[in-house]
Amino acid sequence: MRKSNIIFFIIVCTLVVTLLSSSPLRSEIYKYVDESGTIHFVDDVGKIPQEYRNQVTVYEDKSEAASEGETPTVSEGETPAVSEGEGEESEDYLTRQMEELQRQKEEEAREEYEKSLETKVTISGNHVLVPVLLGYGGREAQTMLVLDTGADLITIHRQIADQLHLPLTKRADVRVPGGKTVRARLAQLDYVRVGPYEARDIDALIILHEGSPTPHEGLLGMNFLRGLEYSIDFDNQVIRWRP
Repeated sequence: MRKSNIIFFIIVCTLVVTLLSSSPLRSEIYKYVDESGTIHFVDDVGKIPQEYRNQVTVYEDKSEAASEGETPTVSEGETPAVSEGEGEESEDYLTRQMEELQRQKEEEAREEYEKSLETKVTISGNHVLVPVLLGYGGREAQTMLVLDTGADLITIHRQIADQLHLPLTKRADVRVPGGKTVRARLAQLDYVRVGPYEARDIDALIILHEGSPTPHEGLLGMNFLRGLEYSIDFDNQVIRWRP
């Protein structure tokens, strides 16, 4: 090999080594936010679901993400990327994230439970109209019944009984609000469901409603309400059931 070629080869090698030594290798961290608002940090773009790849933020390292005041949130089943050599600090970070995830899950469960103890109602004059689900023979009817602690039995209009194909049994005379007495029939529902509570094999009076339409289809009586504790928030129009 000619001496000039050897010198040229040495110069090229020197430049390559210099460039490599002056450009430290950096890993990239990818951030995306899922549909529930949870922030995820991953070290491989392939770990990002396809639908979130158009909103990815790329960080050169975790220190850059931290400088923006963002703390990665760990999703269930996900382990945050940890660089080698972080030791106990990395373990503490992972522990804190898992504890935060557990706290969030417990908070969500508590909020869901409290929400299940509230039933949205409609206040119409002095009447509290409660959404009630009635069931018989595999059929269901969603109704609005007036909460009436003076009624011994649930009372529903005849058209609701016909909708459920509810068989009628005994006859009875029933006094309705206003002092009027009407003829009624007795029937038994498979279940009555209000908010978090359900009563099964419950008796109901069936009356034939006459006159102008009403915003309700009957009365929610004491054979369902007996033993239940609740309060009515008239301002927010909800019933809050006590467990």
